[in-house]
Amino acid sequence: MVDTDMVEEATPRASRPISHPSLKDAAAAYLREQILTGKLRPGAKIDQDEISEALGMSRVPVREALIELAQESLIDAVPRRGAFVARLERSDVIDHYRIFGLIAGLAASRAAGALTDEQLAELRRMHEAFIAAPLPEEKAYWNHEFHKMINLAGGSRRLASVLRLLSRSLPVRYFEVVPQWADISARHHARILEALEARDAHEAQRMIEHHVAESGDLAVEILQEMGYWDRDPGDPEEATEPGAA
Repeated sequence: MVDTDMVEEATPRASRPISHPSLKDAAAAYLREQILTGKLRPGAKIDQDEISEALGMSRVPVREALIELAQESLIDAVPRRGAFVARLERSDVIDHYRIFGLIAGLAASRAAGALTDEQLAELRRMHEAFIAAPLPEEKAYWNHEFHKMINLAGGSRRLASVLRLLSRSLPVRYFEVVPQWADISARHHARILEALEARDAHEAQRMIEHHVAESGDLAVEILQEMGYWDRDPGDPEEATEPGAA
């Protein structure tokens, strides 16, 4: 599984409405999860008051989060009507993963020549910890650490920044919903690690791109099974005409 961005949660220091980057990030992360797991369906109007109450924050960071999600094409902002969940097509999800894979692959090719022997040993320990982890959340943690080390090893702040941005909109916690993905991911990680240990930049890049591409295919399958692309039979226009009602 590919690396995902972790959002640091924070508690407001006072009850007065404030705008704080961590609150906006927390609101954006919450809304992304709701959207990308199908809990908020395409065409659904975002109730800012409801979101604010659910997260225990003012509307200000929620509104800022919606602006950010509109820039990620997850939200359609309709003037004088409000914010609606955008409809993601299957090709949108696939394309997003392909783009992520290209950048992650480039980072892996840089890592092949940059990782020290000590870092490679640590990467192997992470891989072994991932395999041994009994719980999905533990596997998700070691997966994150494994990919983070690779992504940062080349020392490119630009690559790391782009990967962090793209990772925010990668849907679904695979290890929680697809038990067999842990075994698949472990096999992929083993081949990625072998390429890095061999200092084979081309193979490391190829394997990361393959790993991420399969993640994208799986994401589409999971979203399909969740009924993400099913229209509500009671409101057939909801998914395509967010501002019509």
